[in-house]
Amino acid sequence: MKCDPEKVTALVDDALDAAERVVVEAHVAACPACAEQADAERTLRARLRELPAPELPPGFEPRAQRALRPRRLPLVAALLPLAAMLVVALWARGAAPLVSLALALDHDKCFSHDPLPAKVWSDDPSVIAAWFEERGSRLPVMPRTAAGLELVGARYCPLITLARAPHLYYASDEQQVSLFVVPHGVRVPPSLRGAAMRGRVVSLLRVAGTTVGIVGAREEDVAAFRRSFEQMVAQRLGPEALEPL
Repeated sequence: MKCDPEKVTALVDDALDAAERVVVEAHVAACPACAEQADAERTLRARLRELPAPELPPGFEPRAQRALRPRRLPLVAALLPLAAMLVVALWARGAAPLVSLALALDHDKCFSHDPLPAKVWSDDPSVIAAWFEERGSRLPVMPRTAAGLELVGARYCPLITLARAPHLYYASDEQQVSLFVVPHGVRVPPSLRGAAMRGRVVSLLRVAGTTVGIVGAREEDVAAFRRSFEQMVAQRLGPEALEPL
């Protein structure tokens, strides 16, 4: 078996049949990269289960209970409870606190490795962008350097929002900053455009229609990186590329 991230995810989710499970478990046991993915996804799912449930709209519970009572219903009516659950799940996925927590966790996970778990190594943003584009992800303009930190590499990182985000690593001798391209929409109230999550500072902004997350250990590092990044975006794409959240 070759490395197959989707099969590893299915293993973690207990979604494989018995024969496939034996093959994938054997591969994971012998492959450090897939073992790391499996461990990371188990950890992320455990943390997702620890998050508080989103507040449901008033009257949701009795309506759901009535909808679940056994009775013969038209197909559309029978699917309403499932649709409601899907709406709640999608709402939580785009909530800024959950996204910010996911980015902070992934920043810590990646920068705890030595060397970094990059899949593409380069200080050239065009090389990084081409690598992601080959895999179906388009990045907004990215800096080679910002606030004294240099681009060193990148990879896809699985998030607890059940998405894969392009994750670019920037570092100097003393500082590390992550730049994430969030692959889905995010609802960001003004109070959470810069927030502390698990001891990390997370700053969210919109660039040319895409949500970008900047994560670092210190507020001043993240603020300086963001200012430098926004200046570069304004120069290359125009000020209108920096959109309000």
